[in-house]
Amino acid sequence: MEVSPSTYLLIIFTTCLGPIIALLALEFSSRRSQARDPQGCRKLGLRTRSNLADEYDEKYFRGGPPGKTKDGLDRWRVKSLWTYPIKSCRGVELHRGSIVSLGMEHDRLFSFARFRHIPGGKKEEAEPAERWEFITQRQFPLLAKVKTEIWVPDLSSPTYSPKSKDVQSGGVLVVKFPSHQKHTGWQAVWNKVMVGLKLTTPEISFRVPFNPTSEQIKANGYPTEEMLIWKDNPQALNMSVHLPSELAQFLGVTHPLGFFRVLSGHEREVYRCAPKKAELGWQPVTGFSDAYPLHIMNLASVRDLAQKIPNEIPRLSALRFRPNIIITGPELYTEDSWKRIRIGEHEYHVACRTTRCKLPNTDQDTAEKHPQQPDKILRSYRCIDEGSGKHACLGMQMVPAFEVGSIRVGDAVEVLQTGEHYYIKQ
Repeated sequence: MEVSPSTYLLIIFTTCLGPIIALLALEFSSRRSQARDPQGCRKLGLRTRSNLADEYDEKYFRGGPPGKTKDGLDRWRVKSLWTYPIKSCRGVELHRGSIVSLGMEHDRLFSFARFRHIPGGKKEEAEPAERWEFITQRQFPLLAKVKTEIWVPDLSSPTYSPKSKDVQSGGVLVVKFPSHQKHTGWQAVWNKVMVGLKLTTPEISFRVPFNPTSEQIKANGYPTEEMLIWKDNPQALNMSVHLPSELAQFLGVTHPLGFFRVLSGHEREVYRCAPKKAELGWQPVTGFSDAYPLHIMNLASVRDLAQKIPNEIPRLSALRFRPNIIITGPELYTEDSWKRIRIGEHEYHVACRTTRCKLPNTDQDTAEKHPQQPDKILRSYRCIDEGSGKHACLGMQMVPAFEVGSIRVGDAVEVLQTGEHYYIKQ
């Protein structure tokens, strides 16, 4: 069958049209993204695949004694590092990071909150009071789909200037969440092309200065208000002015939605199982973490748990437990008795076991909440701490034995002291 020249050209044109549109769309999208990037900053996080990409591999199901592998690597080592700038939202995976007195740098410095009637904490308060109260995936699982980007000042950036507002604020936090907006005209066509080519998903984003200067606080009108987090009422910076109206609807929050940042000088002091001030030289503190500055998990322990519920949750990720530090090498659950460890060059106090709530029932990728697991199976065999009562334990809470340090993937883990733990409740 002969093909006419015009038909032949049409076939070639049609065949090439798709890739051409894809390349143009990608280029245009890249330019638009660059134009919106914070000035003079670079984005933190891995540029390659996640270090947890192989977390389901059978080699992580069991551990062994410390030492060196055939390749000269430490058997007990850091596999993955995470910081979560907004409490209960998606984190940022790092290859290396800084540890400060609050924990992993940038970790849980922000939190969403709702304004509602809450019974007063003081006996003399007869009537409920309206106040800001922190929220998490426990009540609003869709927080798992709120993505975060950390942008920090970078002298090598072509747009760097010490006078840039983004630089002066110590960087920018960019927040993104799925959009259900309906567009018209050219924007609707563009969105269909980008989604069809799987180059993007419809999102709404907003940004806030990471550590606003006094001038920025005044210019944006950020008030200082109390925000209830568990039994604490720290003064915090209310940055709710930046919130898009669509966010509360997306999350399902019916009360007024707020957004707060830890206020310098008003960090929450940590007592209970934490080392004493006399031992450290300073009082341990945290930002908007539940209780302690750092959370560490042994991947072998997570994999053992996963083997017990393969039908309910075929792929149970360690990220459901929202740790900062994930390690490989030790036998499962050996971390239960750690009291003091060294990671890389620095020492850490292992304050207590992590008591688990039902938050890990939420899939951190889909935000779908399992009605029972892994909470049910954990309670069947991991209620191992007399102080935690009926709450299961998995993972350990830590306090750095230093005020500023560093950590990186591959750092060796060494146990310096073991002993008994007794969880002290809030």
